[in-house]
Amino acid sequence: MWLAAALAVVLIRALAWPIIPSDFWWQLAYGRWIVENGSIPAVDHFSYTRAGEPYFDQPWLAQILMYWIHRIGGAALSLVALAALLGLTYAMLLRLCVRVSGSVRLSAALVILSLPVAMTNWSMRSQAFALPLFVAYMAVLEDWRNQRRTESGDRAGHRLWMLPILMVAWVNLHGSFVLGTVLISLVFAGELLTIVMSGRDGDPVEGGAGRRMSGRTTAVASLKPLLVWGAVTAAAVFLNPSGPGVLRYVLGLVGNPAVQGIVEEWQAPAAGTIVGNLFFVYAPLVAAAALFGRRRPDAVDVLTLAAFFWLALGGERHVIWFALVSLPFLARQAASIAGTDERTGVRQGRRALNMALLGVMAFAVILLLPPVKQRLSLPPELRGLVSVDTPVETVAFMREDERRPERLFHTVTTGSYLMWAAPGQRVFVDARVQLYPLHQIRDHMRLSAGIAADSLLAVYAIDGLLLDDERQAGLLEWARGSADWEVRFEEACCTYLVRRRGSP
Repeated sequence: MWLAAALAVVLIRALAWPIIPSDFWWQLAYGRWIVENGSIPAVDHFSYTRAGEPYFDQPWLAQILMYWIHRIGGAALSLVALAALLGLTYAMLLRLCVRVSGSVRLSAALVILSLPVAMTNWSMRSQAFALPLFVAYMAVLEDWRNQRRTESGDRAGHRLWMLPILMVAWVNLHGSFVLGTVLISLVFAGELLTIVMSGRDGDPVEGGAGRRMSGRTTAVASLKPLLVWGAVTAAAVFLNPSGPGVLRYVLGLVGNPAVQGIVEEWQAPAAGTIVGNLFFVYAPLVAAAALFGRRRPDAVDVLTLAAFFWLALGGERHVIWFALVSLPFLARQAASIAGTDERTGVRQGRRALNMALLGVMAFAVILLLPPVKQRLSLPPELRGLVSVDTPVETVAFMREDERRPERLFHTVTTGSYLMWAAPGQRVFVDARVQLYPLHQIRDHMRLSAGIAADSLLAVYAIDGLLLDDERQAGLLEWARGSADWEVRFEEACCTYLVRRRGSP
């Protein structure tokens, strides 16, 4: 019942919120392009500002999967697929937490406690496919560490062969594949440091210098499987269409000034924001568990937590990795404080009450399945399958409009939706922020605010506006007050305007 409760919370959150428009739609568009053309695009085919410029499409496999899911079942099946991926991720994470803590209830409670920190980055995009792979790496490495203490020689590495196989998928699904090799490196470094600082597995070796050296030599030799399979995993990174070019892509993305300086999720978590507040509450809990737990954190714990804490400090989008990697540690430490071990027996509780609670949780999940929730009297932001700021009706009108513009101005998220819903409509900018130069991103921000509107519209020869009523209120107010622009369509989220005939 406790396991079901934790997973039910995950599924309810995944199904309740509609699809956000930023990354989902442009990745669908890429998946469709790849399927229709039988190749991965190497240059931009979707914008008029960067048409023909080189663009590296790393998550091509995830885009194909997303496209086929959407083609089969539309946005409804896409939401269900997101729930399935998150459910798988947290089912594996729960299993890992139970194994290290011995407590089902404690593990389930900690997973639920950590969800607010992680769920700020839950959305149907290529990253969703990487989450279960990340936890799978954590589980395989934890199993190996346990086996290494009870087995000798190469036998302790018999499950490490899974790592390179998973990497072949990961490197073609999402740019976070580098975290797999980071996890391997941290575990190897931590285990080696433990041996160097003490003896085998951290225990002092009794006897003379010869026996101590023999013990350490044997301990170091036991790391050989991880070293070998780690090297194979590193080589598996190159099993992608561009080979070593995928590493240049990751480095370029991390160092891109437009991405790092403007995209909110790439910026450091800050107090006062939702992500920042949650992170700066959760991180001290992890630190407290390390300080006050009866079990002393080992070198692997310290290195792993420190590395992913540092990563999370660098950007909001990385907080989820810290939340995932810290959970098994929290479960182990909390169990040492509580002194709880449920492995010695099974507590049945009240069967009728448990079944009733399971029924309520299952009913809540069923109510939020897309075909069901659309028939309920829920707020629009929950009832719909796509977010309310997606200009579905406006784009449908624009596709049939006889005065459809050639060079449209819009928000970043609208650009992503246009790539999917109006493939013949070239965009000004979209969520592929690394494609666009920093000066263009800044021009986009200035123009959205209505600053220097006349000159910027002329520079980019813009003849149409599809404006978000809230985020581009400055430009919308300016356009409504200008005699050169005519409103063609309006809906709750946005306004579509074109230049009047004869206007300059």
